Amino acid sequence: MRNNCNRLLIYWPVNKLKPTGGPAGYLYNLRQGFESIGAKGHSFLPSTKSTLEDSKILQRLVPQFVKNKRRVRRLTNLLDAKVNPSADINQYQIIHFHSTKDLYLCRDKLESYKGIVLLTSHSPCAYHKELIMRLDPRDAGRHIHELEQLKKMDEYAFTRADYVIFPCEEAEEPYFNSWAEYGVIRRKTKLRYIPTGIQGCAPTLSRQVVRDQLGIPQDAFVMCYVGRHNQIKGYDRLVAQIPKILDKYGAWMLAAGKQGPLYPPRHERWIEVGWTDDPHSLVSASDLFILPNRETFFDLVMLEVLSLGIPILASRSGGNRFFEKFRSRGISLFEDDRGLARAIGEFASMGDGDRVNASRDNIRLFNSEFTCSKFATRYCRLIDEINGEALL
Repeated sequence: MRNNCNRLLIYWPVNKLKPTGGPAGYLYNLRQGFESIGAKGHSFLPSTKSTLEDSKILQRLVPQFVKNKRRVRRLTNLLDAKVNPSADINQYQIIHFHSTKDLYLCRDKLESYKGIVLLTSHSPCAYHKELIMRLDPRDAGRHIHELEQLKKMDEYAFTRADYVIFPCEEAEEPYFNSWAEYGVIRRKTKLRYIPTGIQGCAPTLSRQVVRDQLGIPQDAFVMCYVGRHNQIKGYDRLVAQIPKILDKYGAWMLAAGKQGPLYPPRHERWIEVGWTDDPHSLVSASDLFILPNRETFFDLVMLEVLSLGIPILASRSGGNRFFEKFRSRGISLFEDDRGLARAIGEFASMGDGDRVNASRDNIRLFNSEFTCSKFATRYCRLIDEINGEALL
């Protein structure tokens, strides 16, 4: 297999690659993988200038109602917007877009483009739905008829793309669930799958230090959750089920992420640390990580926790189901609230040897399937295959 991505333009500004979630993190890890395997022939968009949205300091200075009005105005005008790409797209055999919005905004230039168009939509649901959900509900309600027309953006992007790339087949589930037209627009012959990879994670503080700082006994059974406190992420499931489990097993719950719109229960062994820039130390101080999403695309936190060697209990939804086939003793999936409680009980009752084996299985799985170099190798192989199909 050639480590050559064949004059590929990855449609994302090079200065916006960073180790975070979404396309920025996905492509950051892909570039790390390119470097590790010596891949050639690919380019990113040139660096872009910073905007108001890029500045966290300026964002804090702008009143919320002003930001709300800006978002609504931007979205209601989006269907008429167009951009002139900052690179000459006709120089490239393949362009890989990483949002339906970016592809849609380039629609005029793509009319004369003779190469291959790839699309990866990183949104956990149809992107027009995600954009609407980001608005204040009152603003969305006042403009709902205009905003619902944004589905035309997604329709165009999925139709214009020659290939649509998902991390796995299971990651399509939220699109079927959130977008009634997806099943009609979707073309199975266009679909390709590349499981994502990341750089392995490491804690900055030891398990003992974190537990000492938080007043958690060293021998306690500790569960961990990191993420937004909302229903789509399944935080409400934890609020409903975990307090009973804490009482039954004398366990502890450690949660990170900004609180709201949902809030934790009052319990002496439920600890909320809020937003943190070191989630890996918290995860590594736990015995079980819970990923209770109601809708799941392909959550990178799953890969992060695998690399840390912490057992994972996840909902059987979307991209989470992809991991069942690996049969790791460190991954368990649950169907409903009763299944969540039952699985936690099984983890809490594990002997030390079983926990060590579960941890080793997860680290072994990460190293064999989900590193940046494995990711980049899969990606370059797919690009070679697509080029070969185009020549037939």
